[in-house]
Amino acid sequence: MIIVRRAGAAILAVAALAVWFLMAPDEVRSPEPQTQEQVRDRGNEIDAALADYELNDARTAGAPQQAVVNGWVAKDLLTIIAEQQNEALTRPEVAATVTPIVPRDDRIPAFAALAVVGLALVAGTSGFTTASGYSAPAGAAGDPHTARTAPQTMEQS
Repeated sequence: MIIVRRAGAAILAVAALAVWFLMAPDEVRSPEPQTQEQVRDRGNEIDAALADYELNDARTAGAPQQAVVNGWVAKDLLTIIAEQQNEALTRPEVAATVTPIVPRDDRIPAFAALAVVGLALVAGTSGFTTASGYSAPAGAAGDPHTARTAPQTMEQS
């Protein structure tokens, strides 16, 4: 029985090494970060609209002319805002950042199965201890749990 135990232990050790190295999970891969395309800077267009306003405002002589110049600059600035908004809405969508997914590690259930096989090996190869302290395989003579009495016949009674 000791040979069976040692052979079983060696097989379980090799199986444990195989489980550890062959069932290792894949590496965790972080997703590539993507940045959304920025909206174009419209600072030059805004400066040009305000410069035109100052030139036109300097030539005005009364409130009606100033109202017309204010309308022109408002139209120019609203055009810039509308173009910028349209540009922001029509740019391609970037998917939300995905957190890295850790692959499943199936080694723990495999090790649990190997532990069960090891316990079964120990239970199957161990005998019981007799009153004298010697170990005997299960079902051997002298085992009070498995000892049978000889069948009695009518002649012996």
